[in-house]
Amino acid sequence: MKILPPNIEERIDGVDRNRSLMIGISAGVLAFWCIYRVLWSIYLSVTYDFLFGSLVFSIVLWGVIGVAAGIAATGFLTRYAKRP
Repeated sequence: MKILPPNIEERIDGVDRNRSLMIGISAGVLAFWCIYRVLWSIYLSVTYDFLFGSLVFSIVLWGVIGVAAGIAATGFLTRYAKRP
């Protein structure tokens, strides 16, 4: 199953293999940081029994960034692993 459209996959294929590894690892670290931020924001909202508007904004923002970083990490690391 492919998660990336063909035109984005062609762009990723044009990236050097070592650079693809660096981008994939960096995007993976960013995705884990976003998961941490989302879980921390949810913890704060549950602990204080109140959901601030800024917490909702940060949960959505870090969630979207995390999903994008996860997809990018998957694409670049798959390119590194499967194509020389």
